Parts: sequence; structure tokens; C-alpha cells
Amino acid sequence: MSLDRQARAGFHDAAMGWSREPFRPFFPLGVLLGWVGISHWLLYALGITATYSCMLHGLVQTQGFLMAFAVGFLMTALPRRTQAAPAATAELWIAAAALTTTVLAATAERWAVAELGYVVVLVLLLEFAVRRFLGRASGRRPPAPFVLIPFAFLHGIAGAGCILAWAAFDAPGSTVGLGKLLVEQGVFLCLVVGIGGLVLPLMAGAPPPPDLGSSPIERRKAAAYGAAGAAILGSLLLEHAGWGRLGPLLRAAVVATGLAIGGGAWRPPARPGLHRRLVWLAVWMTPLGLALSGLLPDQRVATLHVLFIGGFSLMAFGVATHVSLSHLPGMEAQREGSPTAVKVMGAGILIAMLGRVVADWTATYFPHLGAAAAAWLVGSAAWLAFLGPKLLRREDQET
Repeated sequence: MSLDRQARAGFHDAAMGWSREPFRPFFPLGVLLGWVGISHWLLYALGITATYSCMLHGLVQTQGFLMAFAVGFLMTALPRRTQAAPAATAELWIAAAALTTTVLAATAERWAVAELGYVVVLVLLLEFAVRRFLGRASGRRPPAPFVLIPFAFLHGIAGAGCILAWAAFDAPGSTVGLGKLLVEQGVFLCLVVGIGGLVLPLMAGAPPPPDLGSSPIERRKAAAYGAAGAAILGSLLLEHAGWGRLGPLLRAAVVATGLAIGGGAWRPPARPGLHRRLVWLAVWMTPLGLALSGLLPDQRVATLHVLFIGGFSLMAFGVATHVSLSHLPGMEAQREGSPTAVKVMGAGILIAMLGRVVADWTATYFPHLGAAAAAWLVGSAAWLAFLGPKLLRREDQET
């Protein structure tokens, strides 16, 4: 076989493996997209670039970095949970292309194009989820917490629509403010609570939750999660309407209750493994960041980075570590240990969080942002160097 044919065959084998385990390409892609949004601050602090954009940073991190991790997780977990068909190769290509388009367009400040790419990702995920939630070929149903996944899509599509209306149709500036609230907080608060209801018990060694609708108790749980999704949306609308304290505090209470009761996060994980403790820490950083932003409205942006970095970012890497160590061959010895790369990742992200939060109280604001960005980049690079080659390796090389 010629080298060209061998290369094509190897690429085909990798693509087929990725269809069964989409987390393999999307976790590394998420890190690369995150570097775009984070390095923005480092480059400015070093004087390499002359301008900065808070909007670019926030949207790239939520619509690129975090969404890539969400795509990888959901496209892997949903078929496994429902015993349905895996993702098609075309779906993976479309999602990857749309995510990349979103980030590149945001970097060029082509906001309308960025939001259109983001909507493509959301619609693709929505179609993917609905076919596996409701399809006749599905052997099981999702658990009750997954009721929040459609709420996440609702937040994302509505938020992208608001930003698109501002960018393309000259809607008032307040429109983009609401859009950013929905995209940067609403989407991932729903995903964190919804996915946490499945992942947190599994990480703790508990059995997976029952199927949605399998008993009256599960139907009541589904209704409660639906009420939580509506409350998160309502709290965002309250904040946008001027209730700057009540909105975040309401969200903090809803998220803390959902994670503590629904995900069992009221107790630390009983099983060993540094990544489990990092996820547990991130779980509580999430409502803490929301509560601080409500209690200290004058420091809203700084305190929200407890949510964004210590909550969302640390949780993405922690859950991705768990998924990778649980599915990749030859990683059994690492699953309940403390790999050096995971230590560096955790330390880098927590240092980045502290550096960003205290920046607003210093006279060296931008150097602090640059140092925080550097810490995040070091932590994520260590994680990618550790797991990236294993995630992207062809299956026949692992067996």
C-alpha cells in the first residue's frame, strides 16, 4: 500500500473511532480554542498587541473553549446512555468547523458570523440529542437532570439571537448585554447542573441515576429540574432588568441546590483521584462566584471569574480528565491517583483565578491579567501534553 493510501486509511480509522468517542478530538480542540481567548490578555500585557476586547475574550471562552468540551462530552455520553447510534462523521466535522468559525470570526470581531457559527453548533447538538432522547431505536432514556439540556440550548439560541440582532441589525446596546448573560452564564449553568446530575454520582462511585419517567419519583425530579431551568432564565432576566443583587443570588441558590441534592455534591467524593476533588471544588466555586457577584456588585466582573475560571474552566478539565482516564486504554493506574499533569493543571487554573480576581484591587491590572493568562496556559498545556497524544492516537495503536 502506498504511503498516501496508508495515510488515508489511517485517517479513516481515526475518524471512525472518533465517531464512537467524540471526546477524543473535541477535548484537544477545546484547549486550542481556549488558548485563543486566554492568550489575548497575555499578548496585550506583553505589549505584543495594542488593543484588547473583553467581548472577544468572554465569547471565545464560552462559545469556543467550553462549548467544544460540551460537544465532546454530550456526543459521547448521549449515545452510550440511550444505547443509540453514535455520532456520524459528518456531524463531527460540522461541529468542529462551526466551533472554529465562531472563534476565528470573534477574533476578527465579525460578531454576526461568530453567532451564526455558534447557532449551527447548538442546532446540531439539539437535533443530536432529540433523536437519541425520543428515537424508537434508543434502548434507554436519559436521566431526569438532562431536562436541563434543552434549557441550555434555549439560553444559547436566545443569547446568540440577541448578539446577532445587535451586530447585524443595530439593536440597542442593552440587547448584547442580555445576549452575553444568556450565553456566558445561562448555557453552562444549565449544563453544569444537568450533566452534574449524571456525572457527579458516577465519579463518586454511585450507580447511575434511573431513566427519566421510570417512576413517579423520577417524574417529580424532572419537574423540579424544569423549574430550576426556568428559575435560571428568570434570574438572568431579573439581572438584566436592573436587579443586580437578586438575580445572581437567586441563581446561586438554584445551582447550589441542584448540585448538592441532585448531584450529591453535599459530600466530598469518597473515591480517590485528584481530578475528582478538583471537580468537587469546581462545583462549589460555581454558586460561590454567583453569590459573590450579587453581594459585591461593584466588583461584579472580578468576582464572576470565580465562576468562570474556578467553576466552569476547572470543571471542564476535571470532567474531561475523568472521561479520558475512564475510556482510554492503559490509563487504569492513573484513575485514582494524582498525575503530575493534573496537579499542574489544577494549580494553573486556581492561580489564574486568584490572579484575575485580585487584579481589580491592584494598581497593576493588566500585568495581573497577563500573569493569570500565563498560569492558565501553562496548566492547560500540561494537561494537553499528558492526554492529547492518547486522545488522538489511532485505536489500532492502543490495542
